[in-house]
Amino acid sequence: NLFPPQHLDDDTISGSNWITENNVQRSLSQTTKTTRKPYCGYKQQTLSKREQAEQELLLAAIQWPNPPDGKIAFVQSTDPAHSDFVLVKPSGFLKVGDQLEVLVRMKDFQGKPKQYGGDYLQARIHSPQLKAGATGRIVDCRNGFYKVFFTLLWPGEVKVSVSLVHPSEAIQVLLRLREERPDRVYFKSSFKSGRYSETTECNVCLPGDVPVCNFTDLYTGEPWFCYKPRKLSCASRISHAKGGYQKGLLTQEESRFFQSDVNIKRPILSSGPDSVIVKPKAFT
Repeated sequence: NLFPPQHLDDDTISGSNWITENNVQRSLSQTTKTTRKPYCGYKQQTLSKREQAEQELLLAAIQWPNPPDGKIAFVQSTDPAHSDFVLVKPSGFLKVGDQLEVLVRMKDFQGKPKQYGGDYLQARIHSPQLKAGATGRIVDCRNGFYKVFFTLLWPGEVKVSVSLVHPSEAIQVLLRLREERPDRVYFKSSFKSGRYSETTECNVCLPGDVPVCNFTDLYTGEPWFCYKPRKLSCASRISHAKGGYQKGLLTQEESRFFQSDVNIKRPILSSGPDSVIVKPKAFT
């Protein structure tokens, strides 16, 4: 659900703006100018107790920490250039199989410590000479600090790298878009009978009071719908592909949270040593 930001803030296009008949484009509705009424068939499904419990577990697993109430100014958002990390007890005797702990400290663009969590971090250990690498387990302390735990799997010099993928403020924008614009990534299907063909938009939710074809999986219950062709039946579908991205969904202030050279996939540097020497595991 974390889509590349370059698809979110360009000139506006409409995913529900097209339906083709023999390659002639026709407008269904101006989705960026009209009130949206999603058609979400999965909201009409009745779940068993087991399915309900599984759904609650999945939703809990993807729950993301929320920042303080109210809008956060860009200068108060996470700045990877001001943030840093330190190795906990880097000079200790470490051997293969031991655990290395790293403490990450996040700050904003004013250099002030962050007081809440929710940043999307990636951390790894690696040895380029050996072409070896492993990821770490990140624990969000929810106060601007993060603990990262690595299991040391090979001997020699092991370097630590930490990077900010998305600041917490950007995550909140993406979560909002997930809830408010489930159609921001749209798909299309082609229908054909003889020489006549039509192409319509498909998605989990479709806006407008337009007839739809229900392609919900009968075994899993996974919902999927396409706008019904004007002249062809739903059974005449022959292909399916991604249509594109809805654009122009970010405000000017929100777009500042998605700057590839500023706060997306940017390294966080160490304020001290960024590597350790790992000894081979002793056998008795």
